[in-house]
Amino acid sequence: MDCAPQIAQAIEESIPQAQILWCGVHVLRAILRKSNKFSSQEKFEQFYNLMKDLVFKLDAEHEEEANAAYDQVLELLDTDPTASQYFNRQWRYNISRWIARDRREGDATNNIAEAHFRTLKHDYFPDRKNLRIDDVIIEIYTKVIPSFVIKLKIDQNPADDRVIRIMEKATNAEIDVKRQRKIESISMLNRS
Repeated sequence: MDCAPQIAQAIEESIPQAQILWCGVHVLRAILRKSNKFSSQEKFEQFYNLMKDLVFKLDAEHEEEANAAYDQVLELLDTDPTASQYFNRQWRYNISRWIARDRREGDATNNIAEAHFRTLKHDYFPDRKNLRIDDVIIEIYTKVIPSFVIKLKIDQNPADDRVIRIMEKATNAEIDVKRQRKIESISMLNRS
């Protein structure tokens, strides 16, 4: 999720068992927007590079290096009160949400999910808005899932006969859906 402490607090209050992890890309973007909090560009660049390592690189396997990098961040901020205040408010008390060391599993970014939604929107539902939920489910069931399965199968063994059968089933399922929609449309016209 994006790095907004108020949103995280609201989620924690309403769903206490939720584990909230902030997207690493959004963490770094938020930091870039606050470069003016630092007394010099050089200090900001040092801070940004250390944070980038803490967010993406220094995971639980590199705990000592992560601790050393975090200590460097704190030392850097000791000489810059405005930047220190910003860090304390936004990052220090939310450390378990963004630091790679505490992220035991899962992705460090939600760009994967965002990319999937973009694919759905532009590849499977182009120029279509306000679809009924049953139409969305039919589209996902007949187009998205079969194409995903096909990609997986082709990656595993492109010459497999099952890949060909899956492709045929996907095509047949689409034809069946179109046939069913045609029947429904004709029956609606006959009723009126």
